[in-house]
Amino acid sequence: MKKTLFVASDIHGYYTELMKALKQAGFDSENENHVFVSCGDLFDRGSENAKVYSFVKGLKRKILIKGNHEDMLAQILKKGIITETDVANGTDMTVAEFFGEDSIEAYGNFHKTEHTEKVCEIMNFLDSMLNYYETERYVFTHGWLPIVFEGRYPTINPSWRTVSDEEWEEEVHLLEWHQLYEVKALLAGKTIVCGHRPARLGHMFDCFREPDCSEPFYGEGMIAIDAGTVRSERVNVLVIEES
Repeated sequence: MKKTLFVASDIHGYYTELMKALKQAGFDSENENHVFVSCGDLFDRGSENAKVYSFVKGLKRKILIKGNHEDMLAQILKKGIITETDVANGTDMTVAEFFGEDSIEAYGNFHKTEHTEKVCEIMNFLDSMLNYYETERYVFTHGWLPIVFEGRYPTINPSWRTVSDEEWEEEVHLLEWHQLYEVKALLAGKTIVCGHRPARLGHMFDCFREPDCSEPFYGEGMIAIDAGTVRSERVNVLVIEES
């Protein structure tokens, strides 16, 4: 039976904008053929992270792909330390939403031992996420797929499906689609759907595209869907019919 995938990325705690976009796209959480897909970065920067978490966690049919902001949140929950990088990326605000303002000390410690049950719940949620999801025609991921260098330019690693979780977290989740698309590091026979960097960068490859256009960028063998929500105040939802 065919499924309809409703694909978003880089929601960054913008629950209201997500709900508006899903409604416009025709998503129905009660429809057994409708599947929500996130290409990573559900949290940070926006102010409705808890609402995003509650909504996504409660969905019966979902495919959740891990992004670099999920990696940062997981590190805080594991180590109990909030770094300057976490503050710059808004991950500290997500922790405060989930656990309360008083869960974070002024000098960066997170009182994880006082919230053990909730920490375990969210860690299980993060651990359930995938690095990619593959269908007959598409591969959904966050930044890009694992790469190797053959000579001067990168190409998709032929063994990308078996790359370790550590490599995905340390390198692959941070790859930037516009840099790899520019050198045609593509996957034969598949379309890569990704986020991590805003779709507005598509103007680099399409002279007719406005520099501030936040709608999905459809390139050759790839689709970039990050709407740059913090700046555009919108979320893109890509609708794909898949068997």
